[in-house]
Amino acid sequence: MQQQRGRWPDPVACRVKGRALLWDLNALRAAARQGGTGSRRPSGADADGIVTCLSCGRRLRSLGPHLARAHRMTAAEYRAEHRLPATAALMADEVRGALSQARTSAMADDPDIIGRMRAAALPQQELARRSSGARAATDGLPAVQTARAAGARRTLPAAQQARRNALEAKARAAGFDSMTAAIDATRHLPSRTAAQQIGIAASTVNRWRRRSEHR
Repeated sequence: MQQQRGRWPDPVACRVKGRALLWDLNALRAAARQGGTGSRRPSGADADGIVTCLSCGRRLRSLGPHLARAHRMTAAEYRAEHRLPATAALMADEVRGALSQARTSAMADDPDIIGRMRAAALPQQELARRSSGARAATDGLPAVQTARAAGARRTLPAAQQARRNALEAKARAAGFDSMTAAIDATRHLPSRTAAQQIGIAASTVNRWRRRSEHR
């Protein structure tokens, strides 16, 4: 999903194993109705809006054509050579904005263009393989780790609250006033039996029991 800082809401949770961010659907729809999206990919341009090629020092508005023509390398190879994150943009914000607007206008003028783009796209399996390879190559970069840590600090409280709300809803559906009340009322039962009565996992029952013992 393309995002623009300040436009899209923060995710409510993150599936760590698949690294998939989760959003509230209503919040996304509300943001989408405002119209227009951009990229949250960090800018690779200097303050004057021009991008400096780290291989030769030339300054351009977009490095893609220059890399292919002058250095015979792809954007992925350039990022790997200079230890740049896979998300590092190689064109000026102004150029990215103009391209985004052009694509949006083209899709509005010709709705069939989306189908042709999908037909020309690589298979999902190949895209996933390339994405995984690019991510693995930059996982250890300090800039990537710092960005992920900041994201985790922002999304973790929301994810924890969403999990707590879901457990409270299950406890109420089972006839208890709250999760705490459900744990106290079923403490005499084996954890699996208590879990079945509340409608949650046995591991969750054990975790809540241990937590209540330290209150």
